[in-house]
Amino acid sequence: MQSNTLVFAKRSLSLSKIQAGVGLGLATFGIVLIVVLSRIHGISSLQQVFLLPVSFMAIGMLMFPSPVILLYVYDKNNGVLEYLLSLGWNQGHIFKQYLKSALFLALILFIAESISVLIAGATSGSYDVFFLALLVLFLTAFLGFSVISLVTVSMMAFSSLQKQRVGANTPLAFSIGVPFILPTFYLSFLGFIPEFLIELSLSILAGVLSIALLVLSSRLIRREKMLP
Repeated sequence: MQSNTLVFAKRSLSLSKIQAGVGLGLATFGIVLIVVLSRIHGISSLQQVFLLPVSFMAIGMLMFPSPVILLYVYDKNNGVLEYLLSLGWNQGHIFKQYLKSALFLALILFIAESISVLIAGATSGSYDVFFLALLVLFLTAFLGFSVISLVTVSMMAFSSLQKQRVGANTPLAFSIGVPFILPTFYLSFLGFIPEFLIELSLSILAGVLSIALLVLSSRLIRREKMLP
């Protein structure tokens, strides 16, 4: 089943490249912010805004694998899920496979973000800036992967429960994930420590909700809900 992750990821990107492109653009903007901020002198003033790139890179991570949600709906409408069920997969296996594909795509983007951020921190000539760069990566990973999991599982459950076979409701998908990321754009005025703790709390909350929803959805959504 692990070998299917790459196949599902490739199929999702071939289905829709626009959302992935937007995610890549947002992540790139966050990286540019890191590079610019790492060149600013004065660590006390830098701490106030250095976590701002987390918001852009995390929302980029959310957008980049969003075609997986479209792929789930496409596969449901075209009988692919029915075929997987006939092979002995259950609802949990199917949900986890699409979730792994979304996380795999997000991981690819995060690796690129990590390399760029670490280079920016290492070339800044300051240990404090490099430490902040590591903190940015930690929060980006925790917040990004948690929200991606929550949005992906939520939309798969929502699409499975729809009576009418329509496409994925992308605005609804991001209305679930954005409330966890959007507040992080406005936290700089609170100070470095409160901002860090709030972003960490939002990440934990999104992670817990995604795990609970994954367990409940795979058990409560019946097999026939995945048929075309």
